[in-house]
Amino acid sequence: MKRILFLLSAAIMLFASCEGPAGRDGVDGRDGEMSFFVENFRVYANNWIHTGTGKYVSYYEYIAKIDIRDEAYAKGMVNVYIYPFPDENVQAPLPYWVQYTAGDNTWLEGYNYDFDSGTIKFYLDWSNGKSLPAITDFRVVVAP
Repeated sequence: MKRILFLLSAAIMLFASCEGPAGRDGVDGRDGEMSFFVENFRVYANNWIHTGTGKYVSYYEYIAKIDIRDEAYAKGMVNVYIYPFPDENVQAPLPYWVQYTAGDNTWLEGYNYDFDSGTIKFYLDWSNGKSLPAITDFRVVVAP
């Protein structure tokens, strides 16, 4: 009986002490520090550049200079948010689409973006047929 208990405990210790291959090392960085770049952009109605018209939608763009370094462009993360309600501090991630209805009128408003290492381009798809929004606020967050 002692021999069985000894072999059982030895087997448990053998399996508990097994170790697999070591994983790869983590990325070197500064201890306890992550650097984010955050910038807000305000686009006025007259800043949007009309780029074309589809069957129901007009397309606009606004190009801004921004400090997106090559490192963040290649391996980082760029997130863009819109403040959809001017009087509230609510942020919504892009792409952002909203449908409005007023009486028999229904229209869509859509926002999107793209970027390269030195600029960011905001897009507006507008099917209202009326004037563009007076002010559109965006927030850009870059994490290398």
